[in-house]
Amino acid sequence: MGTVIRRIEAVTGRGGEEWVSQRLRQLDEAAALLRSAPAELPQRIEGLLAQAEEARRSLRAGQREASRQEAETLLDEARDVGGVQVLAVRSDAPDAQSLREMGDRLRDKLGSGVVVLGSVFNGRPGLLAMVTPDLVERGLDAGAIVNEAARVMGGGGGGQPRLAQAGGKDASKLDDALAAVADIVTRQTG
Repeated sequence: MGTVIRRIEAVTGRGGEEWVSQRLRQLDEAAALLRSAPAELPQRIEGLLAQAEEARRSLRAGQREASRQEAETLLDEARDVGGVQVLAVRSDAPDAQSLREMGDRLRDKLGSGVVVLGSVFNGRPGLLAMVTPDLVERGLDAGAIVNEAARVMGGGGGGQPRLAQAGGKDASKLDDALAAVADIVTRQTG
């Protein structure tokens, strides 16, 4: 018997009139905020959502371009550590995806080497390490590099020999973690 019973709630009389009046006031307020007639609200909202999406796309494209330009300037900071080109620098990448894209560009431009990028996202430090295939064959391991560097920040991480990520707890020690990379690479190649 209970399977076909439906519960219906209703507001009637004076309460119903007040409920409808309140909803109409809210609709009028929303229309006024959007500088539109109440009947045009759905189209106006769709238009605003489309504008917001386009703004997000444009912002992301601008961030990618800034990341490309930053990558070009960071290449100058690569240094030779025991015959291995090592680039361990802080980046202003706005998110992990941008950091990864920057790392890919730097690794490709470096040719043969180790790239470790550090950045702070939402108050938490993060590291990304990349090792070119020729150096993986020589025994270098991005997972071990990034894990040891992350310990400086009170964190840890890991990954594959060619690509690894780590996080930390103390953002103030990000530069110290990046400075430790040269010694870590020296020990791995030693």
